[in-house]
Amino acid sequence: MAEFIEDKKLFPNVKAIFDCREDDEERTKWLSNRCNSIGGSEIGAIAGFSQYSSAFTVFNEKLGLSEKFKGNIHTKFGNRMEPLIREWVQEDFEKSTGIKLKTYEYPYMMIHKEHEYFSANIDGLGKLSDNYKYYENLDTGEIKEIEKGELIGIEIKTASEFLKKMWDGDEIPDSYYTQVQWYMGITGLKYFLIIYLLGKEVKWKVVPRNEDDIKALFKIGEDFWNNNILTKIPPNPRGLDIETKEILFKQALDNDIEATISNDKLSRYKDIDEQIKVLEKEKEHLKQLIYLDLGDSKKGSDGIYKISRYKVKRDRLDIKILKEKYPVTYENIFQGETEFVNMRITKCK
Repeated sequence: MAEFIEDKKLFPNVKAIFDCREDDEERTKWLSNRCNSIGGSEIGAIAGFSQYSSAFTVFNEKLGLSEKFKGNIHTKFGNRMEPLIREWVQEDFEKSTGIKLKTYEYPYMMIHKEHEYFSANIDGLGKLSDNYKYYENLDTGEIKEIEKGELIGIEIKTASEFLKKMWDGDEIPDSYYTQVQWYMGITGLKYFLIIYLLGKEVKWKVVPRNEDDIKALFKIGEDFWNNNILTKIPPNPRGLDIETKEILFKQALDNDIEATISNDKLSRYKDIDEQIKVLEKEKEHLKQLIYLDLGDSKKGSDGIYKISRYKVKRDRLDIKILKEKYPVTYENIFQGETEFVNMRITKCK
């Protein structure tokens, strides 16, 4: 059974604006307003540490210029597992360390009193029954200690087996690291315990407060808010696929007037495109030579890298015949058209 810490004044630097457990008018009003604050899951994207979003995509979502993310199977799974992981880690932590970890839920959405557009909604809090020593750096063997009874933040993640390398050794995904530093900056907490489910195992890592990183993140947050959100001037995209989709989402492509492309972007694009073609050809050539070395073998090695190969079979449908001979079946399985924008660059005459 989950236990709660319900002290709204627990953190002197913050104001608890609503209880996440209550579906009241204040909560509804806050959630309906996209452009109210920068949260912990957004600051990493704004700072350039996310593979899936950026300052550009956060800007679009805040100003209602893109479709709001409604979650997916991964976020749904994470939300369902969070309370279970919070309970499981208590048993696993004591079994591993001999120290009891008591976890609590802290159910409030918080904003920073000085920077009211900085927000935090943490997964929980914890307390240890004894002093806990942890490796701050596995390479140097440096050991630090969390004192008994110290209130620590908890952030819970569900990690795919395919991404386990991101958690090797001291490693923590950058977006998660920035998230908990953001939370420590807002709450004043000295430590966060990132608890993650990797496959069927519950694991954890301590992240100590880093004042320099917090200062840098707060500066990034301030600049983004003042220079982009308040002015409604978008930041530059940084090359993510999702950014391209959002740019095209806002463009009607119904204007035949020739636009001016500045700063030799077309020439640079063309040059890079040619370089990619050369590299792709070289890559294919190397693949051919590797295949010749392999002969009939399924696997091989050069002493540094290993290679394995296998055949993959896929069913193919003749859509034209299906549509002509079995129109009802075609209609039933038709899922709509895939629309994309094709771009071609040629020399001006």
